[in-house]
Amino acid sequence: EVKTPEQMAKMRAACSLGRAVMDAVAAAIAPGVTTDFLDRICHAMTLMNGAYPSPRNYMGFPKSLCTSVNEVVCHGIPD
Repeated sequence: EVKTPEQMAKMRAACSLGRAVMDAVAAAIAPGVTTDFLDRICHAMTLMNGAYPSPRNYMGFPKSLCTSVNEVVCHGIPD
């Protein structure tokens, strides 16, 4: 499927926001910081930019961020 210039601009904007949210969350990672706090950063920044976090409420998932601690391979619900 060939995208129109307008569709491509929207895709660039979404990707740019995704990168900015990831950078903000990554900057907050430190010993003692909870995954729930990181979720709140993700949720707030996404909403402040006129978007909605896709994982939230998908198939009942209660958070905006799928995350795990240390080297855990599976995703978890922030707590």
